Amino acid sequence: MLISQTLETPRLILRPVSARDFLFFWRLVGNEDVRRFLGGPVPWTQRFARFRSYLSLPTDVGVWIVQTRQKRKQVGLIELSPHKDGEDYEMSYQFHPKWWGRGFAREAAACVIKHSLSGPRLDRIIAETQSANHASCQLLEHLKMVELKRLQRFGAEQVIFAIQNSGAHRNSSMYEDR
Repeated sequence: MLISQTLETPRLILRPVSARDFLFFWRLVGNEDVRRFLGGPVPWTQRFARFRSYLSLPTDVGVWIVQTRQKRKQVGLIELSPHKDGEDYEMSYQFHPKWWGRGFAREAAACVIKHSLSGPRLDRIIAETQSANHASCQLLEHLKMVELKRLQRFGAEQVIFAIQNSGAHRNSSMYEDR
């Protein structure tokens, strides 16, 4: 069971989604740059239903709004949920372009990995991204995720990365900028 709980890093707070996040979510999933490698912007007619589903998630799914610690500005969304393969949990993330290039996605993803792989929660986390999404591929490699395979899905080449619960990351500072 993953049940979303508040997580913290030196610069960020990752907290469960709440009703007050609707406007941020609406803008995030409707942004063409954010959704470039995710099938395009979510149609406005589907955004409310998708947001509402985040408010009543099953206990095996974790979804967090990522916000800055200092001024509590919402910067992104990160999710950990069962992958379509039925075997693994997949981490996915979307960050507003205003906040790109500051290491927030890397810091938040590292925090979710560390939280989820510590203890008996999960043995492995995967992430799937388009091979054309170079920034996401680099981020996942920086997090010490390794490429498992490439496949064609959603009309594009996808790369699946994974990180094992090896214990090596437990005492590391994966989310610190280097």
